[in-house]
Amino acid sequence: MIRQIRNVLTIFAFTFLSFAWCGEDGVVRILGVGNSFTVNSEKFLPQIVANDPGIKAEIAGAIIGGCPLDKHVALAKAHEADASKGKAYRYTLDGKNKSNKVALKEILEDKKWDYVTIQQLSTKSYKPETYTPYTGELIDYIKTYAPQAEIVIHETWSHSVNSYRATNWKLDPEDMYEKLHAAYGAISDEFDLEVIPVGTAFQNARATEMWDEQLTSVDVKALVYPEDKDELPKLENSLNRVFYWKKNKDGEWYVGNDGYHAGHKGEYLGGLVWYAFFFNKDPRGITYKPDTLSEEQAASLREIAYQTVMDGKDEE
Repeated sequence: MIRQIRNVLTIFAFTFLSFAWCGEDGVVRILGVGNSFTVNSEKFLPQIVANDPGIKAEIAGAIIGGCPLDKHVALAKAHEADASKGKAYRYTLDGKNKSNKVALKEILEDKKWDYVTIQQLSTKSYKPETYTPYTGELIDYIKTYAPQAEIVIHETWSHSVNSYRATNWKLDPEDMYEKLHAAYGAISDEFDLEVIPVGTAFQNARATEMWDEQLTSVDVKALVYPEDKDELPKLENSLNRVFYWKKNKDGEWYVGNDGYHAGHKGEYLGGLVWYAFFFNKDPRGITYKPDTLSEEQAASLREIAYQTVMDGKDEE
């Protein structure tokens, strides 16, 4: 559906009409099947959509932290064999918990979804062998219980250069992106599915001066709380949540290091890409922004989201 719409509208990209398919009540219903990266991209999407009076939408998630494609499939099969099994999902709706410990089948049947997104776990996303045969099995399962829905791929992103995964695992963000982009692209071609280019938007952002995050020179392991409470690297140009203070099991503070999940800036970018992708609307017209972003930062991310989705349209 989205593919046909975009082919027709290439010349008239991002008009101020919504071309997303929706139910009889005019509400577009999107379900993201995934993990915390799905939560990241959906974080600000309800607020972004609410900023556009021409759209009515419900943004939902079937979420399990750290869940790869093979686990989604295994849980689905377990539930089919025994209806008391496979109830491992948190069901979210517009950013709030709707229910816990439910099965994917139950979520798929709960509403008449217009779109369902799928994705691979970040740490497997750059490994093409991890997608088969699970992608096809998950697609078939979704089609069984939500046959009206169009299935699309949520392209996840590479990690921050300051993530321990980049440094300790020698996982170069550029190389990781190239591999995950190719893996998602192969799945897109094999199953004729559209890709929400969030990972590409992250990459495009990092190529700009504003979002060109560099490896910090601060020795975070040497920081002591509370003396060095305010000495964490600021990393204002990072799209990820990287360094933060946290307590260990003994109540002692230390510096946590993530760098793979999106921070507020990355979450805003992801939401803008989803908005542009699903509704064929120009994200540069959005005035909502999280309080943690400056107007200049928000404007930059809107432009990057616009250009990224437009480039994707041009490639079709």
